[in-house]
Amino acid sequence: MIKIVLLILFVLSLNANDSYYERGKLVNLQELHNFRNADSSEIKYFKTNSGQRLGITDKILVKCKDGINCRALLKKFLLTDVINLTDTIYSVKIMNYDKIFSLSRELFESGDVEFAHPNFIKQRRKR
Repeated sequence: MIKIVLLILFVLSLNANDSYYERGKLVNLQELHNFRNADSSEIKYFKTNSGQRLGITDKILVKCKDGINCRALLKKFLLTDVINLTDTIYSVKIMNYDKIFSLSRELFESGDVEFAHPNFIKQRRKR
């Protein structure tokens, strides 16, 4: 029985890193290893618990709370490849895909940002 519990905990811990905060709630993702992008670009695809397919790029989108110097905050996290998308939203390029979810969670959990999540590419649908 103990072996089964340990195995379940191990499997759950493997997927624990593939999560992000959306509207303050943690969203878990499952990587789609066999899903390939049509143009072979560097996009990894994941599926939410609700079945929605999302692709991620090598960027995190960050919006800091009012009164927070976002550039200074990002510098504390050793993030230097920062682009202003608007006056309040920044795009941050990440060199290591493996850290994109943990870094976005750390930024959100700092309490200084309204949101921090990977730059998602949603599946196109015909209208």
